[in-house]
Amino acid sequence: MTEFFSGDWFADCAVMQEILDQLIFYSGSDRKRMQYSKPSSGSMLYGCTWRGFLKYDKDGNKVFREKCIDTGKYKTKVYSDFPELKFILLEFSNYHFPEFEWNQCQLNKDFPCVPHFDSTNTGVSTLVAIGEYLDGETCLYNEASREIEKYDARIKPLVFDGSKILHWVQPIRSTGKRYSLVFFNNQYGEKN
Repeated sequence: MTEFFSGDWFADCAVMQEILDQLIFYSGSDRKRMQYSKPSSGSMLYGCTWRGFLKYDKDGNKVFREKCIDTGKYKTKVYSDFPELKFILLEFSNYHFPEFEWNQCQLNKDFPCVPHFDSTNTGVSTLVAIGEYLDGETCLYNEASREIEKYDARIKPLVFDGSKILHWVQPIRSTGKRYSLVFFNNQYGEKN
């Protein structure tokens, strides 16, 4: 069992930032359409997907994703490249929101996305933000009051239903990095 975290929120977020700093972030085609940020940013899914086709190789042959034995679905690229990250994310979530079971985690770096709904998610999501940055708040549109509610998920995890609540991220106004982890469930993954 990995033991990276202590249970102290701010210390664990600092450790998680060190881990995330080691990854090379990119965005898949769906996320690129949502992006209005700098080239070094990215948004990548850690989990399983129904999409088996990954890309064409240099000879024009189809390249498929690695199959996940547990689900029968396909591992996302970051899951195949960094399988150990599953245990790191699980340890972090067990310390800070142990009652929440999740099967996917969206990893974001400097990715202020446009207003959207998470159409394939089921139930609530738990969002964690990490980093030294200005602005970059998570915005939720409250349909009842018709007001925009802004949250800084660096202070504590933010729980909301992204399939029912319009949400987005404000532009980031500093040179510091903004990471976010969105733990959620959808029909393509397995429970952790």
